Amino acid sequence: MSAIKAGRNISRKLQVQVFYRDLWLCHLCGKPVIFAPAMKYLQMYLREVGFSDLAYWRYAYDRNGAPLLDELAAVIDHVNPLSAGGAGDLQNLRTACNRCNIRKNNSDPRKWAIEHPLKPIKARHGEPEAWDGFTSLFLHYAPRYPSSLSRTEKEWLGLLRARKA
Repeated sequence: MSAIKAGRNISRKLQVQVFYRDLWLCHLCGKPVIFAPAMKYLQMYLREVGFSDLAYWRYAYDRNGAPLLDELAAVIDHVNPLSAGGAGDLQNLRTACNRCNIRKNNSDPRKWAIEHPLKPIKARHGEPEAWDGFTSLFLHYAPRYPSSLSRTEKEWLGLLRARKA
């Protein structure tokens, strides 16, 4: 297996470490990010209680079917891209929103920072202190639908429960 392919398979445990270390904030734009599986189960619950035509979750995170995820889905960014020899370890991984990660692609981090300086977000009441990317929603709603849980979502559930304990 090539180093690039190996680096793309970031363990869920390591992803959880990165998201919590970075306080569920995109390191490229500073916006809060959203744990996508939470939106899937929130949408399932809302449909169950009578709401229809919801655009909270779709596998592809497209603008039509999941506009929040199209922009703000939590993803892992390799600061130094794998294609440039960057590692798949904790020091080279950062939380990013889907939109920034797509835009950055495999850009050189120094060049990216010069061309796209981080603009401070002027928050009236300061930075988020208790933002969890909606993982609490996932922990609440996902167990209601055990037959809908994928193997990956079951793994997320275990890791996030352990983190909250």
